[in-house]
Amino acid sequence: VRDFQRMGGGGESAVDLVDISALPAVAKAPTQTVQNSQGDAFLRNSADWRCILWIAKYFVLSTLAWSLGDCITSLPLYLLTLLVLSYYSFAGATIVHNTMHCRCFKNKTLEHIWHHLLSLTYGHPVSTFVPGHNLSHHRYTQTRMDPMRTTKMRYKWNLLNGLLFQPTVAADVFKMDMRYLSLKSTQAGDFYAKSCREWTVVGVSQIALLILDWRKFFLYVWIPHFFAQWAIVSMNMLQHDGCDVNVDLDSSVEVKNWNGARNFIGPVINYLTFNNGYHTIHHMYPSMHWSRLDDEHGKQVKQHVHPDLDQQCMARYIYKAFIFPGLRLDYLGNSVVMTDSTEPEDEDWTVHYADDGVKLEDYDVDLSLVGILKALPMLPLKLMCASYSPVNKVD
Repeated sequence: VRDFQRMGGGGESAVDLVDISALPAVAKAPTQTVQNSQGDAFLRNSADWRCILWIAKYFVLSTLAWSLGDCITSLPLYLLTLLVLSYYSFAGATIVHNTMHCRCFKNKTLEHIWHHLLSLTYGHPVSTFVPGHNLSHHRYTQTRMDPMRTTKMRYKWNLLNGLLFQPTVAADVFKMDMRYLSLKSTQAGDFYAKSCREWTVVGVSQIALLILDWRKFFLYVWIPHFFAQWAIVSMNMLQHDGCDVNVDLDSSVEVKNWNGARNFIGPVINYLTFNNGYHTIHHMYPSMHWSRLDDEHGKQVKQHVHPDLDQQCMARYIYKAFIFPGLRLDYLGNSVVMTDSTEPEDEDWTVHYADDGVKLEDYDVDLSLVGILKALPMLPLKLMCASYSPVNKVD
């Protein structure tokens, strides 16, 4: 599999490539098709109007907090403001996740605008979900080609495994993101240019807010964004740690691995996160619209999955797994045991999407300080002309 058409997905842009239902993942039932047609004149699915409302509320509440920030003098009121903004930023991250699997708008221009708005809700370009999540985690779940695998966490105190998961995997995910972006800069398609535009919008807006008022930026922008990024990545620890690792690379006949993910099926958490708690069915059908996951989980997953992998309350599970008794257990109740004494290095997967004859060293990125300084002068040229020679080739 070398490009998105061959995988059964869409085109090369982030708008099209989100449809990756044919990817081999934790499980897949290929005899059933994914149909998400319940839309209107603008949206492919009318349920996404709630997503639009949530994003609108994020910007309204953030603007109010910024404008009235000087009036927030009491600690309880400040903490309440921070809690609300952090939730809506995190909700934006869950909407990003859903959007990058199943596009929202029928019109591509509106979809591009939507991606920019989503990038601003949690402070990160949404296109990075494609290499960091769609093409690595979904296809190579919990293996060396999944930079977000939970086996990287080796602390005896499980609370540290939960708290430090996102900081631990962030550098590896970023490295793969940049490597894939470098590869796309040498190929046809608009993914690279689109990603650069998102990076520019996010970077310029955050620098402008930082200059306007660094205190308000830190309190009402940076902290909620950091929480959103930390929380959306940390959900991977909740949903995959202690589950079956076997990746079903040949799902042409039947689903073989029903116990590869943990589901949180409570109505509250799924209302707040747009059904991000239903993880097994999501891995089975990555492009299935989020509004269908509840029903399809009941129809296809519930009778097969181990009962301990259907958790009613995420908060209760977090308390039990990370606080008291705080034991790192698999879904069978056994201690999680690492097969390797030390965690092996990540294995590259981006070369699977390279053109014939192209090797990893032809487009690999140098993320050392020297490499970054060498690449900076070329950034304006790359933004103006995506076909300009790759930044990693600059000497």
